[in-house]
Amino acid sequence: MSATFLEARPLDSDWNRWLRSELAPTHDRKIRTAIIVAGAALCVIISMTLQVPQLATSAYMVFFISKESKLLTTITGVGGVIVLTIGIAGTLLLYKFTYGHPELRIPGMAIALFLGMWLSRVLVIGPLGFLLGFVVAVSQSVGEEIPSPELLVRGLLWLWVALAYAIALTVALNLLFLPDTPQTAAHRPKPKSLLVADAFTNPAHVHFALKVTFAAMFCYILYEAIDWSGIHTAFITCTFIALESTEATLYKGTLRIVGCVIGGALALFSIVFLIPHMETIASLVVLVACAAAIAGWVATGSERINYAGLQIAFAFFYSVFQGYAPDTDLDNVRNRVVGILFGLIVTGFVFRYIWPERTIDRLRGALRQVLLQLAKLLVIPSPQTAVKQAKPKAQALVAEISRDLEQAQRQAELTGFEIGEPQAGDRVSLGNLEAALSRAEHMLNLATSLTTDSAWTEWQQLPPDAQHAESELRNAIAKRVERAAASDEREDAGANLSTAFARWTEITQALQPKNSRVGLVSQIVTEVQ
Repeated sequence: MSATFLEARPLDSDWNRWLRSELAPTHDRKIRTAIIVAGAALCVIISMTLQVPQLATSAYMVFFISKESKLLTTITGVGGVIVLTIGIAGTLLLYKFTYGHPELRIPGMAIALFLGMWLSRVLVIGPLGFLLGFVVAVSQSVGEEIPSPELLVRGLLWLWVALAYAIALTVALNLLFLPDTPQTAAHRPKPKSLLVADAFTNPAHVHFALKVTFAAMFCYILYEAIDWSGIHTAFITCTFIALESTEATLYKGTLRIVGCVIGGALALFSIVFLIPHMETIASLVVLVACAAAIAGWVATGSERINYAGLQIAFAFFYSVFQGYAPDTDLDNVRNRVVGILFGLIVTGFVFRYIWPERTIDRLRGALRQVLLQLAKLLVIPSPQTAVKQAKPKAQALVAEISRDLEQAQRQAELTGFEIGEPQAGDRVSLGNLEAALSRAEHMLNLATSLTTDSAWTEWQQLPPDAQHAESELRNAIAKRVERAAASDEREDAGANLSTAFARWTEITQALQPKNSRVGLVSQIVTEVQ
């Protein structure tokens, strides 16, 4: 495997080295952290000055909306405000029928949550579907705690204000101070539909939505039944950590626990030793800036640790901010931690025993997709196709294969979080899959070298017979890769490859001078044999 991939698996390597690598400073990370600190501090000043409720939610939105580029932050912010508006309007309409009627409100929560989780899997922009269902479900969950419809409406409208202004502030700060990044999506294929291809045919989408709904509603009914609504973070945990497989969910749950413990410890220290001595908003802003700097530094890291940063901010803000005056009640810290742990346990059991989606199966599918796309790349160029037409197609395939390969590597990392004893042959299978993944990565590097400007020039300079021989050889290699993707090891594939290789070798030996394409193609042949 590559060094990058090995370093991404701290369970099998040096924890200290891995952690230093993940927390290493970069120029962009410093700027993004500074933007997050400024946004959180401004939210404290604005909400405290104007007495806007839900200060903890406003400050947390700065972390949730901030992304690695201006474009992505803007899209997330604008889409978030639109979905938030639809969600608040939808829950107000739903309350017209469910307020004071728990027999209607609880099924309404479940249906909204199910639809949101299903949309998160079938929509191309899945997070927006998730946010819509989450806003409706969570706002419905507080219906019994508010004594009058008027207070309920006012609370929901103030929630919209608290979220909307924080989102607008975050987008503005990122547009003003975040450096421009190169356009890396030039060859990204544009989606032809708002839905994924298997939206209505893959039962895994429905199974996922049902599992999350069952886990979240179980937690909600239980903490309401024992009259302990302080652990409502269990409901939130079930929805936020749910991912496509059991192992991915547990990994995200582990990050949530680590972030919760760190954020809770910071909040506990602040409540006991700092907040009792604070008299002005300036001291509170300094405290928030320090906590936001710690959480923001982690949140701006790679996807292997950034969720822990969000949880540090979540646990700290929701434990410290309970009103407009200093609060030294430690019950909130305890309740947040208990709720998160309870939600993680319930979600783990549900994803383990109800329609489990195993990461090793998803790894096989991801690797198969990488190999099929790699086979398409290997047949480019051909004597029948002009370089002007082949070049952009090859560039698009390289970008797509790189994304698929990154996803496959991510699935390989998550296999370490599998619960229980592995099935027969899984250990051997995982070793073979990781070896195949490493070879696919090496082949992609070689194939990418054939799409450089100098490589295209060398292709055009080849005589026609050499072009046909190389094209025939690359087609034989592509068929070999396609059969590997389909687990087809028939002997005739090797025979065709040997024949094409012998003919190509005979022709290229007469070429003077030799070009770099010859060496690259030879390496690809060696890799697939």
